[in-house]
Amino acid sequence: MTDKIYDFGYRAPRFRANFRLFLQIDDLHSALLDARCIDLSEDGLAVESRASLEIGTVVTLILTLPGTSISRRIAARVTNCRVNRYGFAFLFSSQQEQSYMHEYLDTQRSTLVRSPELSG
Repeated sequence: MTDKIYDFGYRAPRFRANFRLFLQIDDLHSALLDARCIDLSEDGLAVESRASLEIGTVVTLILTLPGTSISRRIAARVTNCRVNRYGFAFLFSSQQEQSYMHEYLDTQRSTLVRSPELSG
């Protein structure tokens, strides 16, 4: 069965996801906030979290992508909020970080399902 491609104006296709990650605000010594990724793209992700974040807040995402064993720390900015759902845009610090996300999604495309939701 072929997935329909949805176009909601995103720069890159979004895929459904379901994995745990942590959000860290400010610096390395701040508390880790628990979150669950609900969709993922090369440009950002959407999470469900009980955290209270304002649009524009910069956080560090600490995530281990499904099927990988290395945790990554990637800066991101809150771009939208709906109840307990937040959208984040990645703020890559290097071409290597951006390539990592691109390559991960490229290798997973056959198993990932496009996300039809307006989630971030």
